[in-house]
Amino acid sequence: MKFLAILLGTILGIIVFLALLALVGYFYLRSKLKSLGITANSLRDLKRESDRIRQQDSTRAKSISGMTSLMLPSIREDFPEFNEQEMYAMTEEGLRKIFSALEAQDSTLVKEYPLVRDSVAKIIEDYKDSGWQEKYDDIHFHKFAIYQYQKKEGIATVTISTSVEYYYQKKNQTKVQEDYTNYKKQARYQVKFIYIYDEKKVGDAKSLAINCPNCGAPITVLGHKYCDYCGTAVKEVNLKAWELSSYQEF
Repeated sequence: MKFLAILLGTILGIIVFLALLALVGYFYLRSKLKSLGITANSLRDLKRESDRIRQQDSTRAKSISGMTSLMLPSIREDFPEFNEQEMYAMTEEGLRKIFSALEAQDSTLVKEYPLVRDSVAKIIEDYKDSGWQEKYDDIHFHKFAIYQYQKKEGIATVTISTSVEYYYQKKNQTKVQEDYTNYKKQARYQVKFIYIYDEKKVGDAKSLAINCPNCGAPITVLGHKYCDYCGTAVKEVNLKAWELSSYQEF
């Protein structure tokens, strides 16, 4: 009994000591903050100002860089039927479908984009393994511009810049990594489109990163309609039309 009383007294003493230590730390910290002019009211004011700035930013579309007026003459010289407004519409449609695929975690929603399907499927696979979920709401596109034009080795490439806003959240079961549910996220993307004007110069499909949707094996010859490894039907890349080949947020 005597040992138990000593043990309980020791534990109680430690608890009291830690409580006193915490109390001293609290008053010391409050004194320091006060000496710096930081009060509870000023902290609330700081938070309100932070919220105001974030809300203001959520209504301001991000600027994008582009050289549309400089690039268009060169593109139309090579492709007289090129229409930049149609390309902008394709950019919006492609990104919307990519966002939908990532939110639903279903890569079949981008099956008409064989050049990005596998990269989207890889992101979805990683999300499923780690439990991440993305949500996109009220998507609105602001501006579009032609950022770059290149033509070499049988492939023409047009890069489109765009600014877009949406309510967004990325979370798993334990934490929220990004939360734009109260304020819209303002973002910028670059989307590349390719046109294979001379398949003989391209040679094979390896440089285009085309893979079988079933087994993942590379498609090595342009125009193949079936996978050489598993026999699955493969959507042929349209050699004479602009194909969405990649995208990135920047």
